[in-house]
Amino acid sequence: MEVLDERKKGIAEKIKESDFIKRVKGVKNVKIIAAIFIIAIALIIYSTVASSKASEKNVSTMTDDEKRLSAILSSVDGAGEVETMITCADGKIVGVLIIADGAKNPLVRIRLLKAGSSALGVGEDVVSVLSRKSN
Repeated sequence: MEVLDERKKGIAEKIKESDFIKRVKGVKNVKIIAAIFIIAIALIIYSTVASSKASEKNVSTMTDDEKRLSAILSSVDGAGEVETMITCADGKIVGVLIIADGAKNPLVRIRLLKAGSSALGVGEDVVSVLSRKSN
């Protein structure tokens, strides 16, 4: 006696019997292709996480020279709080950024420009002085 199963097919059976799955099973080395795909996705995720962690580490790290210059420039009359960034290439200073509370005043800006360039021994064309964004 033979029993006829008249139950509806579940999702798992439908997926197993789909044309797409039959075609995939027909492809040789499906496991290798799937493994390569998974590795590629994992590498993309890893590179994204690694780059975000690297950028978090570089957020606010001032060198000793930058801290010293900031302290010196903070003592300039009217400068207020000062932050500096020194950019070097091949051991030579190629850029200096000075951000100060009092840099809105043109006289203070000129004083900071001259003090920063003479403290580092670079030309004034290498130094930029900007005012801090007011809250």
